[in-house]
Amino acid sequence: MNTSLQDQLKQWKKDHMEVKEQRKQPKKKPPAKKQEKLSDRDLAFLMRSNMKTLHRGRGGALK
Repeated sequence: MNTSLQDQLKQWKKDHMEVKEQRKQPKKKPPAKKQEKLSDRDLAFLMRSNMKTLHRGRGGALK
């Protein structure tokens, strides 16, 4: 009945190993990101190609 402390520890680890395995859950995959589809108008706006520009005129800068 008197088992050494080391033997008791080994037995305890063996008994509780099953509980530890039950707690493990598979890792969840992150959800796939959806590609954002932009129209030609949106792309032009983002690149600022359709912005009003200032140009030099006789009376100064004009729109």
